[in-house]
Amino acid sequence: MTLKSSLLLVTLAVVLAACSSGETPPQEQKPQRKETVFDPLTGTIDRAKGVQQTVDDQAAEQRKKIEAAEK
Repeated sequence: MTLKSSLLLVTLAVVLAACSSGETPPQEQKPQRKETVFDPLTGTIDRAKGVQQTVDDQAAEQRKKIEAAEK
C-alpha cells in the first residue's frame, strides 16, 4: 500500500466514525394533524365509502337469502 492510499483509508475511517452517532435515534412522534380546507371534501368521501360498504353488505346478505330460498 502506498502512503496516499493509506492516508485515504484513514481519512475515510475518521469521516465514517464522525458521521455515526452510535446511539439509536428516539422514536419520532407523528405531529398532530392540522385542519385543512380539504377536510370537508375528504369527510364526504369517507362517508360515501361507508355508505357503499353498507350497501355491499346488504346486497351480499340479500344474495344469500335468495340462494337459500332457491334450494
